[in-house]
Amino acid sequence: MAAMRPRPQTSIAPVDRLAGALATLPDRAREALVDVASRTDLPLAAGSWGEDGAGCLVANVVATHGAAAGASSLDVRLLELFPELSSRDLNRLVVAWDEAAAEAEAETDGDLRSLLTSALAVAGTPVAR
Repeated sequence: MAAMRPRPQTSIAPVDRLAGALATLPDRAREALVDVASRTDLPLAAGSWGEDGAGCLVANVVATHGAAAGASSLDVRLLELFPELSSRDLNRLVVAWDEAAAEAEAETDGDLRSLLTSALAVAGTPVAR
């Protein structure tokens, strides 16, 4: 049985919650997420940060943009790749991603990819299929 995750108490749809966080990101960061959404060879996960990310959204952005594994943590590597991105932007994205996935009960790669793709479209950065 899967572990129960707490759900946020809100009437905002999960896609809209995530789209709100995506809309505030710098253009280059949103484009990096479009790359991740279109790469079916990189599985998506929510709520996963240990072991260097293993499929988490941030780890996939780092992987698709060539940041080598190193002594730095995932968040530091991402911020080095995208200096226009603030740690506050990153935190808002990670929280929105995890909350939207939990509320939508998106646990499979397909569900998470659909959530990300839909939220990017709502945020004005559609994913070409």
